[in-house]
Amino acid sequence: MGQRTTKDTAKLIEEVARGDRLLEDIKDPELRETVRLALRLHKDPYSAPDSRTRSRIRSRVLFGLQPRGATILDRLAVAFELLGRPTPYAMRVLAGGLVVAVIAAATALVSAGSVANDALYSVKVTSEQMRLALATSPEDRAVVELSIAEHRLAEATALASLGNADDAIVATSEYGEHMANAAAELAQVESLQPETATLVVQLQQRIDEHRATAAAVVARLTEDPETAAAAAALAPFAARGTPAAGLSPAAAIAQDAADTADEAAAVAERTSSGSAGRTTTAATAAPRDGQTARPVTTGQGEKISKKDRAAGAARKAADEAKAAAKKAKAGAKRTPAPKTQDDSNNRDESNNRDD
Repeated sequence: MGQRTTKDTAKLIEEVARGDRLLEDIKDPELRETVRLALRLHKDPYSAPDSRTRSRIRSRVLFGLQPRGATILDRLAVAFELLGRPTPYAMRVLAGGLVVAVIAAATALVSAGSVANDALYSVKVTSEQMRLALATSPEDRAVVELSIAEHRLAEATALASLGNADDAIVATSEYGEHMANAAAELAQVESLQPETATLVVQLQQRIDEHRATAAAVVARLTEDPETAAAAAALAPFAARGTPAAGLSPAAAIAQDAADTADEAAAVAERTSSGSAGRTTTAATAAPRDGQTARPVTTGQGEKISKKDRAAGAARKAADEAKAAAKKAKAGAKRTPAPKTQDDSNNRDESNNRDD
C-alpha cells in the first residue's frame, strides 16, 4: 500500500464523517487514530452537549452565582428600556389624547355661551354636572352651584332679550334652584367653620349684583313693546323677598332663592293656563252621510304645549329649590346674625350710662 497524501487523509476523514465508511474499516492503526482525533476535533453540530448536559451545566453555573439587589442604574436602564420599546404606540396614544382634550376643551368653551335649544347646550349642561361631581367639599360644591346659577342668569337675560319668554322663565327658575343648592351647601358647615361666614357674605353680595343686573334688563325690555312680555320672566330676579326671621344667613339665602324659583314657576303656570283658555277650534262643514264633524285645531296648540312644558320644567326646578331650602334649614344650626357697628355703639353707650 503506497504512502497516503494529506489529500487522501482528508478525503478519508470526510467519508467517515458522512458515514460512507466506518472507522473500524481502516486497517492502518495510525491512520485510524488520526481520523478518530480529527473527527473529535471537528466542529460538528452533533458534537455539542445534549439537553441533559446543558441543563446540568446551567444549574451549576446559576447555583454558583451570588444574588445582588438592583441598583439605581439597573432600574433606570429597565425604565428606559420599557419606555423605549412602545414609543411609537405611546406617542400615538398621547397625540390622540391631546387631540381629544383640545376638541373637548374647545367644545366646552364654545358651549359656555349657548342657551336652551342650541346644539351645544347639552354639552354645557354635561360639563356643569361633571364639575359638580368633581367637587368634594361643601365649599367647592357651593362655588360650582353659584357658577351654574350665574350661567342661568345670563341665559335668562339673553333669552328674554330675544323675546323667548318660555325658556327665559325656565332659566329663571333653575337659577333659584342652583342658588338654593349653593346656600344649602354652605349651611351645612356654616356654624362649624368660621371662614364659611365670609363665603355666605360673598354669596349674598353676588345675589345683590344679580338683582341689579336683572332690574336693569327688565327696565330695558319694558320699554320695547316686542319684549315687554318677556320682561315678566326676569321679574322674579329683580324682586327682593322679605328676609326670613329665625334662620341662619345661609338658610335665609336658600329660602329667598326658593321663593324666586317658586315665583318664576307661578308666572310660567299663569302664562300656560292663560294660553290654554284662548285655544280656539273651528268646526268643519256640516256632516254628510252620517259622518261626525271633526274639530280643526289651530297652530296655537303647539305653542301651548311648549308653554306647558316650560311650566312643568319651571315647577320642577322650584320643587328642587324648595327641597334645598328645607335641607338648609334642617342641616344648619341657627347662627346669630352678625352684629352691626350701630348695635355695638348702642351697647357701649348703654354700659356707660349704667356706670
